[in-house]
Amino acid sequence: MELTTRYYTAYGLTIASAIPLPPLHPIAPAPVDLTIRRGHLPESPVPEETKLYRAGLNARFARTDAAMLWLNWSPRLSFMAVNGNELVVDTTETDDDLIALFTLSEALGLILYQKGYFLLHGSAIQINHKGVVFLGEPGAGKSTTVAAFAQKGVGVLSDDMVCIRTDEAGTSVLIPAFPQLKIWQNSVDGLQLSTNGLTPVREGVNKFSWHESLTFDDAAVPLAQVFVLTPPDASAGSCSKLPASQVPVELLRYFPLPDALLSGDGLNEYFEKSVAIARTTPLFRMSRPADFAKLYGFVDDLKTTL
Repeated sequence: MELTTRYYTAYGLTIASAIPLPPLHPIAPAPVDLTIRRGHLPESPVPEETKLYRAGLNARFARTDAAMLWLNWSPRLSFMAVNGNELVVDTTETDDDLIALFTLSEALGLILYQKGYFLLHGSAIQINHKGVVFLGEPGAGKSTTVAAFAQKGVGVLSDDMVCIRTDEAGTSVLIPAFPQLKIWQNSVDGLQLSTNGLTPVREGVNKFSWHESLTFDDAAVPLAQVFVLTPPDASAGSCSKLPASQVPVELLRYFPLPDALLSGDGLNEYFEKSVAIARTTPLFRMSRPADFAKLYGFVDDLKTTL
């Protein structure tokens, strides 16, 4: 039984956790927004298949209503998100890094969803106190692009899951996640990053976590631009702006949680927030430069124009 409560902050939330959550940095005890604890989960409704994979496992999802959501990564871990303020972890795993890997991804995303945030599968940075989001299918180069910005001293806001708060006036701000950027070996080599400051994400996978020396910004910033990256091709570096009318449908493709949440009121709410974002935030589709010198050129251009 865990006896120690650890306090952290992520996505603007103060978290009290009964399990260690590397790479989050501990903070002093404070009033909490979210409690994470171990426990045996009650039986869920019949779970549904999802498109979510982590560490080679496919997640299954269930819910009674919006206040109780299950995510099952059988046989390793299961989660239940309750009312946006409690996350219950059911596992016999003893590897803290592995537990944190699952907890700080889609499981925490369920809590953010319950709190009403707009979520995207992507990465984000801040330049001149403005937020920029990078979306794209696996292999498009989101983390590589963000790592190139980080090398130039640009602050990273989030990796893997982007959290946006949209108010009634239609203003959208990016909520910082926590200081971590996960990058593959080929990106480490291409960017010539020193492996001294990197740690393996998990044993047996050629992927690394950059967190110790990473420049991380913990202040929310206005959302300024969104880029949808496509894999490098003959038109590498080309960039085109999408009409605002197409932005909501485009954003829908990058919802990071089970698709079952995008039905009924959940779909209507997500669409309304994406329309609000489309009114104020330009979205560009860009083929990522395959050449790292050209990638750095894009970094320098955006730093000076934003």
